[in-house]
Amino acid sequence: MSSQHPNKSFRVAILMAAFAIIAVALFWYQTTPKVNLVATESLSSTPDYFITDVKAQRFDAQGKLIEAIHAKQTLHYIQAAKTLLEQPNVDRYSTDSSWHAEAQQGIIEDGSNDILLTNNAEAVKKYQQSEDILLNADAIHYLDQDKSLTSQGNATLTSTQGKTSAGTITTYINSEEVIMTGSVRGNYETIH
Repeated sequence: MSSQHPNKSFRVAILMAAFAIIAVALFWYQTTPKVNLVATESLSSTPDYFITDVKAQRFDAQGKLIEAIHAKQTLHYIQAAKTLLEQPNVDRYSTDSSWHAEAQQGIIEDGSNDILLTNNAEAVKKYQQSEDILLNADAIHYLDQDKSLTSQGNATLTSTQGKTSAGTITTYINSEEVIMTGSVRGNYETIH
């Protein structure tokens, strides 16, 4: 009988140790923080990655340069599906025209060739034998589908004929067409 007694106390000790381990594990599980160390809102507003001193070029199927983008920094947000550009300079080329634009900031939506330039945006459009036109605005939006530049907010167009301001000024890259809407005002005189 004495040989079973140490065996029985050994089993009790093992059971007590097992219960103690389970109790400690449950206690530990209950006390682990349910919150991230960094707030979720902070994580959603931080970029997934960034690149500094960006110089990118895009070519058509024949190897001709159609776009060049330079930016001090790009910040990509996967959740928002967009890339923010800091101090972007953008050049676009087509068969008979080109334009150069720059601003303090820019946005490119993922999967899109459209570019929104904001904060002191400026674009120069060159078309065949026409004189260059200069667009200034709070924001200039290049839409790739219709090859247009739309200036909004303090929009002005300066050409050799004069200076025009409007709520919105849209010019098409592959034509001389310009559409102005919203309080159009102009000062027309020959500027050289």
